[in-house]
Amino acid sequence: MKKTTIYITAGILAIFGFQSCEKDFLQKDPISSALPEQMNTAEGLLQGAYDNLYDEYYTMDFLVNSDVMADNCYAGGDNPGMISIDKYDVISTNSILTRDWDYLYTDIKNCNIVLSFVPEMKDPNLTDERRNEILGEASALRAWHYFNLIRTWKEVPIVTTVPSSVEGMFVSKKPAEDVYAQIISDLEFALPKVKTTGANKGVITKGVVNALLAKVYAQKPNPDWAKVVQYCDAVKALGYDLVPDYASLYQTSGENNVESIWETQNDGVVHQNWITGMVTPWMWGDWKKFAIPTHNLVKAFNDEGDNVRKNASIRYVNTSWNDDYWTQPVPVINKYPDPDGKSNTYRLRYADIVLLKAEALTELNQLSDTENGAQFYVNKVRNRVGLAKTTATTQAALRLAIEKERQLELAFEGHRMYDLIRTNRAVAVMNAQKDGNNNPITYNVTDAKLYFPISQKEVDANPNINK
Repeated sequence: MKKTTIYITAGILAIFGFQSCEKDFLQKDPISSALPEQMNTAEGLLQGAYDNLYDEYYTMDFLVNSDVMADNCYAGGDNPGMISIDKYDVISTNSILTRDWDYLYTDIKNCNIVLSFVPEMKDPNLTDERRNEILGEASALRAWHYFNLIRTWKEVPIVTTVPSSVEGMFVSKKPAEDVYAQIISDLEFALPKVKTTGANKGVITKGVVNALLAKVYAQKPNPDWAKVVQYCDAVKALGYDLVPDYASLYQTSGENNVESIWETQNDGVVHQNWITGMVTPWMWGDWKKFAIPTHNLVKAFNDEGDNVRKNASIRYVNTSWNDDYWTQPVPVINKYPDPDGKSNTYRLRYADIVLLKAEALTELNQLSDTENGAQFYVNKVRNRVGLAKTTATTQAALRLAIEKERQLELAFEGHRMYDLIRTNRAVAVMNAQKDGNNNPITYNVTDAKLYFPISQKEVDANPNINK
């Protein structure tokens, strides 16, 4: 079957993707002709699921919903939806919120197609081993999409099959605990099935699954810190390590390195790194950039004397446009310094896991500068960029030190807001923000504003969404 036919089939089945549909379309009989025996290429279905990592959520909005919503970036640009996220006045018709909901459920739909059809698919070229790998990769991808949903919306529907009726499309939202249980179940299903390593870092492997399990056990409403340590150690055992030169992480010459656990592969033609064009000075000319680094982030780099990571992360440019918060020159994101949009996009890298283990050990009150203590892992990351060992020795001090270290290490990689929510620090941090003149920025953040409302498009289409 040609890829175009696969995409048409996936599009037909998108009626269950929680997208608003015309009433006459919804009233048609369910599509039942797309049966496993008629879909004879499991690899094509899986590729369709991987291709979802190039939609707007994964090429841009993941940065908006983490770094712009947090204290790493101002919205910049002129997109009203992004500006409202930056200023914490998001409503259910926000354009970014609406498209992200649609994208993520479409992504889940494509994983469900793989998981529903591949087990019985008659494909003479498909070995049992490869069938299991495909199912494991699709299951892990579905877990990843749900992880991003539940970190952005407080409650969401869970769909794990291709509905056989119109009624099956209208699913109520579930509490976070249920969603995290589904995510863990998907990852546990995937772990024994996926490859240990892949030809490139764009493929789901055991490193990806172990890293996601570590992050999920830390982020869920009732964290299991012992599990976090267990899965962080499992990642380490697979041979990942920090690269010596931090700046090389973002060069095209440094792609698929030993620190990279999972990175989306871009070629600059079919798949461009949109971040390079939308937020950096390296591509698409001198037009107003989105996601401008904040005074808070620049100050954090300067206060720490962290020139290595600052210079790799931020570049000052003189522009033809003016920014709301900065005079000339304006700081812009410098990661992915690539004029051709070929640079890959990190989803997971080992430094994240090192600092996550430090966080888990801190919560377990194992604080020493030994391999069993939190300070050791904080210092491992700091030493890589030439900084002295942390001065934090108490549990309270280490919590803040790790928060700061994660901000500087992982800036613009889609982590900051979720870190602040996980540590219950988001409200305090955001309400303490100041502009370049040291005047308070009045965000008026509350716990309720840390999550998006359900898309109005979904509320209108799904009568069960709020039940």
